[in-house]
Amino acid sequence: MKLFISLGVLSMASLAWGQNSQTACTGKPDKIPHFQHVVIVVEENQSFDDAKDLPYFKELIKQGGVMATGYYADTHPSINNYFVLTAGRKATKWPFVGMLADGYKGAVGGDNVARVLAKHNMTWKAYAENLPQNPLAEGAEEPEQDYRLYARRHNPFTFFKSVRDDPAQRKNIVPFEQFAQDLKTGLPNYSFLVPNLIDDGHDRPDPKDAKRHQGADCGDPVALPVINQWLKCHLNPLMESFQKDGDGLLMIVFDEACNKGAKKDEHLSRNKNDDGGGHIVGILAGAHLPPGGCSLDKDFNHESILRLSLKALGVEEFPGKANDAVDLGEFFLSDEKPNAVDGTKH
Repeated sequence: MKLFISLGVLSMASLAWGQNSQTACTGKPDKIPHFQHVVIVVEENQSFDDAKDLPYFKELIKQGGVMATGYYADTHPSINNYFVLTAGRKATKWPFVGMLADGYKGAVGGDNVARVLAKHNMTWKAYAENLPQNPLAEGAEEPEQDYRLYARRHNPFTFFKSVRDDPAQRKNIVPFEQFAQDLKTGLPNYSFLVPNLIDDGHDRPDPKDAKRHQGADCGDPVALPVINQWLKCHLNPLMESFQKDGDGLLMIVFDEACNKGAKKDEHLSRNKNDDGGGHIVGILAGAHLPPGGCSLDKDFNHESILRLSLKALGVEEFPGKANDAVDLGEFFLSDEKPNAVDGTKH
């Protein structure tokens, strides 16, 4: 089985994070290797400074991954960051704009990553934790709604008209449990993983009542270890498969930085405060990456991750702002020889 794993990209502060030995990324901006599988995981609402030290991120860097120096979310609150990651644009409509955007329930027309992949005969699935039972039953008016720890706004594929109107495409939105099964039998070309509200760090569990939860603060000392454990538990088997086949890329990104209180971050780049979503953590792990990571001093946003996820699969058609987004080929080894997890090449 061949995989691509990508986690969000880290900032300039990453150089202070035990990365003094990192060298500059030397790949070519427009030379992105081709992979068989891309896996994207989205975590929630934590800024770079609070999330950068998660132990599992450091493990992935050692195994074969990179850190960047300027990854910024596009906006606050969550939902339009998910749309930029998958459709290359903000997509909510009036009155669901600004901080009211997360309440949007309408359909989203136009192009998106699922539509592009289907056009190029590639497969995709969105694996959503705590997805309601049988949400895609024939005749259902909506693909799904919020259900306990499942937040529909974190699953952009349920909004896309091209998915909602096609019964075959709707079947690609599946419960998260199917990810482990597909890992054994064969993942699609593109996988989008949606943890639940606790496992993505949006909320923290109530230590006195496991059935209760509440919103997590920025840098929450309970929520961050939960993120770390969930990633380690579910992505280690993915990395083991990568050890065997070496043809996959994993991306773990945060949707936005801290969005409230004294730590609120609205930067769109390191020098610009303009309706942005703030400075966020991310890592790219997989084949064709330098062991121990490298540093890229370039600012970019979610539309570049969308562009990368398609280019990594050999697709040269990009929705929305991804069409003109910054390429990220510098991350990859210029000779395009994949490295094994122990840092050797094969």
